[in-house]
Amino acid sequence: MTAGISEQRNPYKGEPQRAWLRLILRPKNGVLRELDFLADTGSPCALVLSEAAMAQLTWGKTSTADTNFGPLAGGWLRLTMPELGLDEFMPGYASEEVVASAKQNSPDFEGLVGLPVLRLGEYGGDADSFWFRGRKKPT
Repeated sequence: MTAGISEQRNPYKGEPQRAWLRLILRPKNGVLRELDFLADTGSPCALVLSEAAMAQLTWGKTSTADTNFGPLAGGWLRLTMPELGLDEFMPGYASEEVVASAKQNSPDFEGLVGLPVLRLGEYGGDADSFWFRGRKKPT
């Protein structure tokens, strides 16, 4: 028997209106950070944050990624969202240019969340909102 699937549903925001998710990241010091990310289903990067946020949240370095924004410095981030059944280490990247681009849609966006995170569950949208469903958890 399994418990129901948890879901985060967010109305589109920004100009133009865009899909987004509120994610919780756990740094080494354990103080959780809740951040809003522009959802980009075409991005191969799990997460892209500012250099300052990466410095505060990273667990260690990983390889760089070559992108159309130039090389992005990589680090391991811990996505912690028990209500969605997620506690995962993900590679993240620092890019002021990507964050600035996301903030052009909404100043609330602290970066970009891409396909590797979205594939941890199910995602979709309708005319009013974007949703992300976490994993089923055994009872």
